[in-house]
Amino acid sequence: MRSMRKRTCLPSIWPLLFVAILAACGSDSSDGKTVAVKLSLIVDGRQVRDWSTTSRLFAWLERWIPGAPPALAQQVTEITRVNVQISGPGIPVPATADVPVTDPTSGQEIPVTIQAPVGPNRTITVAAFNAANAKIFGGTVPNVNLAAGAPIDVVVTLVRLFRVTVQKEGAGNGTVKSSPAGIDCGAICSAQFELGLSVVLNPEPAANSAFIGWSGGCTGTGPCTVNDNATVTARFEPSVTNHLSVNVNGPGTVRSSPPGISCPADCDENFPSGISVTLTAEPSNGSTFSGWSGGGCTGTGPCAVAMLVDQTVTASFTGVVPPQTSTLTVEVTGSGRVTSAPSGISCPGSCTASFARGDTVRLTADPAPDFRFVGWSGACGGMDPCTLVMDVDRTVSAQFEIVPVTVTLTVRNTGRGTGTVTDNTGAIVCGVACTATYLQGTVVTLTEAPDPGSAFNEWRGGPCNNQTTPQCVLTMDRDRTAEANFSAVDGGGG
Repeated sequence: MRSMRKRTCLPSIWPLLFVAILAACGSDSSDGKTVAVKLSLIVDGRQVRDWSTTSRLFAWLERWIPGAPPALAQQVTEITRVNVQISGPGIPVPATADVPVTDPTSGQEIPVTIQAPVGPNRTITVAAFNAANAKIFGGTVPNVNLAAGAPIDVVVTLVRLFRVTVQKEGAGNGTVKSSPAGIDCGAICSAQFELGLSVVLNPEPAANSAFIGWSGGCTGTGPCTVNDNATVTARFEPSVTNHLSVNVNGPGTVRSSPPGISCPADCDENFPSGISVTLTAEPSNGSTFSGWSGGGCTGTGPCAVAMLVDQTVTASFTGVVPPQTSTLTVEVTGSGRVTSAPSGISCPGSCTASFARGDTVRLTADPAPDFRFVGWSGACGGMDPCTLVMDVDRTVSAQFEIVPVTVTLTVRNTGRGTGTVTDNTGAIVCGVACTATYLQGTVVTLTEAPDPGSAFNEWRGGPCNNQTTPQCVLTMDRDRTAEANFSAVDGGGG
């Protein structure tokens, strides 16, 4: 034990530990047999949380152990008693040892011996108490096998405990329970919990009673969360209720906290007498909240209603009148697109749009490839962009057509004679007009007419080459040339 004492006095030892060295001697059977369990408990107080009291050990530690926070070991010196219990299956009453401690210091060994039944699944529970018999440290090691054989070393890390105390006030009834368990007030209104835990206190009003709120360590009406020493008061009052009625004028919603009002769907609710109910106004789209009346509320902020009597509150909302509109409809013939400024029309696709009454809308026509814009009809005409004043509903049509493909016919008169060549469309009168343009695919008929003193010999070139008929028929699938050969009547060659 001396060697252990020397180790715990080294400055490198910082944890607050109870080191339990268990030596088991006895029968391997647990039938009514016990084993002597020997524990050496060692305390090092440097991780103990700071408490408000001071002691001479405080100064001793600061002087002789560099870096030790001055008040951290204070609680170790307050230990006056250590209690050890061993429980488990087949142990109706836990084996208990209660050892007084005189003037403890950091690293001191505290020997304890307990006679406990042998067997598996034993739980060793250690508690350290101060002079006021308050448990200030606690630690547990479960699943210890107390069997004959080699000694068992067990390390118990003791955690500082904090105390939560619940008080109740008011003329009503109710309980307060904690999570984790420990407080059920009613019966158990104070309990200790391991440092590091968050303890949540939940109020449970009895029938005909209402929970009004917390004071002390918590406020409000929701669950109370504490994580250190705290005293919390829960107020319960008889559940006398007052009626709250809400009126809504205009497009909007009013909701309450605590819940109960969601008007216009649910506009009436009974609330415990004495509480404050907060009403919040939520305008609908396009509306504004104008303000409160009744219940002591004015302005446009949240309305806090004191439920001391029945109350009626009115919330007024002002709706925004939507602007009047006119509808523009665009029709497209052929292949092309019509768009509007301001946006709304992109036809084909979006060919109908509403615009504010009186707005000016400009339509632009864009033909597709190989098409051309022919013009507007309906509410617009001509070829320029269409500008409309939308004082009424209007309809506009845009006409697009395929761009025609043209080909050229060239006619020449040759030979020693003279004459004229005409076509069936009147475009060719050669020798005056010997070139003309036609839509691709047009069938053109050329007719020769010799001048006096001349005679027609033949057509040369193209589909009519070497034909002597008076007419040449051409399909204008591409650019073409036709030649009419005339000769003189005196027999000169052509």
